[in-house]
Amino acid sequence: MKNIKFFGRDREIENIRKLSKDNFFLVVKGRRRVGKTRLLKEAFPDAVYIFIWPDKSIDWINEQICTENKIPLFKNFKDILEYFLENKKTLIIDEFQNLLNIDKSVYGEIQKLIDDRKSSGKFFKIAVAGSSYSLMNKVFNDSASPLYGRRTDEITLYGISAIDLFKNLGVSMEELIKLWSIFEGVPYYYELIDLKSLPEKNIKKLILSRDSQLQEEGKILLSVEFGKDSRTYNTVLTAISEGKTKLNEIASLFDNKKNEVVKYLDILRKDFRLAKKITPMTENPNKSKEGRYEIIDNFLSFWFYFIDKNRNYIEQDRFNEIEEFFDKNFDSFIGRKFEKFIAYLINEKILLKNINLSSAGSQWGKDKKSGDVYEIDIVSFNKDNKEILFGECKWSERVNCEEIVKELARKSAYVDWNNENRKEVYAVFAKSFSKKINEFDKKKVYCFDLKDLDKLILE
Repeated sequence: MKNIKFFGRDREIENIRKLSKDNFFLVVKGRRRVGKTRLLKEAFPDAVYIFIWPDKSIDWINEQICTENKIPLFKNFKDILEYFLENKKTLIIDEFQNLLNIDKSVYGEIQKLIDDRKSSGKFFKIAVAGSSYSLMNKVFNDSASPLYGRRTDEITLYGISAIDLFKNLGVSMEELIKLWSIFEGVPYYYELIDLKSLPEKNIKKLILSRDSQLQEEGKILLSVEFGKDSRTYNTVLTAISEGKTKLNEIASLFDNKKNEVVKYLDILRKDFRLAKKITPMTENPNKSKEGRYEIIDNFLSFWFYFIDKNRNYIEQDRFNEIEEFFDKNFDSFIGRKFEKFIAYLINEKILLKNINLSSAGSQWGKDKKSGDVYEIDIVSFNKDNKEILFGECKWSERVNCEEIVKELARKSAYVDWNNENRKEVYAVFAKSFSKKINEFDKKKVYCFDLKDLDKLILE
């Protein structure tokens, strides 16, 4: 695919450019490939760009900067920055966290540089970017760090929205959902995709085939955060990707040491932001005992299930069997991400905005009377008027909406939320329907197929 422009980044660029009126020390964080560097270069096209190599000495980096920019050869990193700032040059310093392992004394020098220029009113416009969430936090949020409290602004950059992707890529809704379910909104991945080919063909070519470009991408993403300490966290993330989402299920892989696993999960959630804990929508997340864990990043979720799980096949060069595994399991994987996609559209007020719902998510539990276990894909509600939505997502063709709603009505009776005076609404989301209905048991029913989603997003 041709180099995609900055669609979906207008708000970020506008906010960053506003900073250029004054001095700033801007921090931009975000996962690898999300477009931090491109964003900063677009916002500051005349800035001096400095990349901090992870495996080079500070002396080599200093010499490289001076040579590339054709400036006098400085031995000290701080002196290089000072030279550019004295010449009114905005600076972009990429992979800033790498200095922790190269020469962390540089952070103290930058602190002194900023403090001196700030107190004297001199020019300083510096933007730094980093791909490691945990290490960037260590540099800027640790009170013992020299740069603690020195940033003037901070941005965490996320992927391009699915809405902007659909409006700009020119693919069908089904193709978008398949691509988004793996590549989410990461711009770099879409630059590699051939939009004239089917999503499955792109996925096999880029991730699953021999010598594919992104086959080791998950390993690289994890090495950015974990370094050499990745085996334990890999085990946890692999378990989650395979459907072991409850604490006791994950703990079974660690001799049932739940306290130890809780520690790992907390680190994955809070330090690395690679996983999150979800609870039933009608329960208080701070009190619920029904927690499940999921991998936040779609690509990592796919990579663990289809690549890391099949590492032995890759080592034996048995790629045909990996593709067979993909062909057999891809639809079920997309089905799970389809639920996430629908919840996203509800939260973004694209779907069912007339009901004015709160956040959408899943609901599960056990009925207190019968002991029946139930799960509902989508639940959302309006606390003010006691309206509650029960939704089901089916990644299938020719779905009979009436049959699905009958089952939804049965399961909704188990949900304990304003039972005496609530107003129930049903919704079914599918690729297509053999039968749609507008009402069931005098309750409103919404049926959304892919064509409906297409129209609503383009409104």
